[in-house]
Amino acid sequence: MSKCMLSILALLLTNLISFSSLTTVFADEKKQVKQTETVDIAPKVLGDVHAKEPTFIALPPGAVARFGRGGGSDVAVSPDGDLVAVVSNIGVWLYSAYTDEFLSLLASKGENIPSTAAFSPDGTQIAIGYRNGPARLWRIFSESTETELPAFLHGGPATRVTFSPDGKLLATSGWNNEAILWDVDTRTVRFTFKHEDAVRTVLFSPDGRRLATGSLDATAKLWDLETGKQFRSFAHPDYRRPLAFPSGHTEIYNEGGIRCIAFSPDGKFLATGGLHRDRDVKLWDIEQGKQRWSITFEASAKSITFSPDGRYIATHFTADVVHVLRIEDGTAVPFDLDREKWIGRNERKPPAEHTSEGVRVNFSPNGKHLINLGANNTIRVRDIETGVEVKTLVGTNGYTKTIGLSPEGEYLGICIRHEDAVELWGEETIARFPHEIRVMTAEISNDGTLLATGGRDNKVKLYDVETEKLHHTLSGHIGPIQALAFSPDGTLLVSSGGTNWEELAGDDGITYTFSSRESVVDKTAKVWDVATGENIATFEHLGAVRAIAFSPDGTLLATSAGRTDIRSTKTWQDITTLSTVNATSLTFSPDGTRIAVGMSGRQPTVQIWDIATRKPIATFIGHKRDIQSLAFSPDSRLLASGGSDGVIYLWKVTPDG
Repeated sequence: MSKCMLSILALLLTNLISFSSLTTVFADEKKQVKQTETVDIAPKVLGDVHAKEPTFIALPPGAVARFGRGGGSDVAVSPDGDLVAVVSNIGVWLYSAYTDEFLSLLASKGENIPSTAAFSPDGTQIAIGYRNGPARLWRIFSESTETELPAFLHGGPATRVTFSPDGKLLATSGWNNEAILWDVDTRTVRFTFKHEDAVRTVLFSPDGRRLATGSLDATAKLWDLETGKQFRSFAHPDYRRPLAFPSGHTEIYNEGGIRCIAFSPDGKFLATGGLHRDRDVKLWDIEQGKQRWSITFEASAKSITFSPDGRYIATHFTADVVHVLRIEDGTAVPFDLDREKWIGRNERKPPAEHTSEGVRVNFSPNGKHLINLGANNTIRVRDIETGVEVKTLVGTNGYTKTIGLSPEGEYLGICIRHEDAVELWGEETIARFPHEIRVMTAEISNDGTLLATGGRDNKVKLYDVETEKLHHTLSGHIGPIQALAFSPDGTLLVSSGGTNWEELAGDDGITYTFSSRESVVDKTAKVWDVATGENIATFEHLGAVRAIAFSPDGTLLATSAGRTDIRSTKTWQDITTLSTVNATSLTFSPDGTRIAVGMSGRQPTVQIWDIATRKPIATFIGHKRDIQSLAFSPDSRLLASGGSDGVIYLWKVTPDG
């Protein structure tokens, strides 16, 4: 057994970290794996003097480690200010508000992905809203922090959850144009409040008698909680507008709506902030039902906070940009340190250790390091035996990314820029490779000497990395380039096309895109001779090819457009077809006898297939979003997967499967 697995187990035991069961004990590298009895796990309790290591807590079956905490979509602070809850793709993380120390993970199960959270007024429970509809209550201080309380089944993805001041009612809002008022004890619906578009936010008045709802229909409504009837409606400008594309299709785009709301401490005023193009912050007199004032800023406010004395209002734009206004007339005032306490309370940042990773993963050639290019465009190099980050490289901004090695063995980040170019960066160097139309994907050859870029113009460009000169422009696809892969020796390049999108330039400077079932889809994968630029083979598929991979010896080519086809690179004849679905990433094992497939869907799945038998021999479920990349360790005992959920998993590949 490899030393890295021994070290991971040792680290688990040292930190008193336990899995739900421990079924293997690792002996000397040359000995057999020995099976042992299941170990019972003590419940995880806040305040345990032995802090649990996030890398090893609440792992899915088959995983031996996790890096990254799934990003953060929402942050909540407990009423006493002691706890911070960070909502991520894989669950809700609890931290100390004073030390940023990790305390516990309320891990989501199955297909559930959290979207929002709120503490109960007494701080003993937390409500979590999920993107697949329900909201759940979790008990924080109990024998087990993973005690789930009742579910509240909202009809669509939850956008916000909040408790009434007395904790007896729970309000949920969602993308199904509704807000629902629940009785916490009986789990029954008191009232359902409707809008004409998604309800973005909900908030109880300080006295708990009314509920405010803010919607993408550009209205904020006040509801009487005794009768369930609408009491007031306050309107922002409506930014919904139809756009007609060249094909004749008309699409309605909404570029406004209500993003945030806040009650004054005495409940006399309601403040509302717009979304996207709506950059207004408005103050409303609730009893009179009239606008007190309105101010237009350079950007839309992220949140609004009233001062405790009700004399001022803070509009938050970024962590460093806050405007403080007088309630009386909306004029701006400077703020001092005393006011920064209430200003900053509503804008609590996740702890620095709360990272989002994934996207692209690989192992170093000697297998000692895991290389990750994360969503924040940072290359992290970790020691596999300890999990410790030994090197960090920060690159430029961009979107779709990949990683590679230079001829000198330096780790390189490949960043696709919105302004139609690809940037190649490492510890010191940055090179820029232009593409006339927006770049969709890019890949680098194994030896780091060639770069391929694929664009919305349906073309592939081949560059020499050292000279930054263009070798070839490869034409023949009828759709935007979706995937690229070099053969191990760099002599071949395979490209695939995708769906054509209609484009329309708006008078606001924004380019709008649209696709439909009638849009033309390129269902081919093309093989190119790198030296000559000649197209030497073209393969038709049932749909757009989303993933391509060569075997390590270059004798096999795998392409996936749902199912996965494997061909010989000598004859270009089919060898086998694997019945995969929605494959988004592929990689062969070092000996070429197996292939790992990452599949998207409601429950993203990683499978390892035996090529000879055409059967899956291992299945791993844990990611919450599409799996972007896969990599086997050189000894084939570990499989790394990186997902768009901001998480990397290390999976143990069992000797018998």
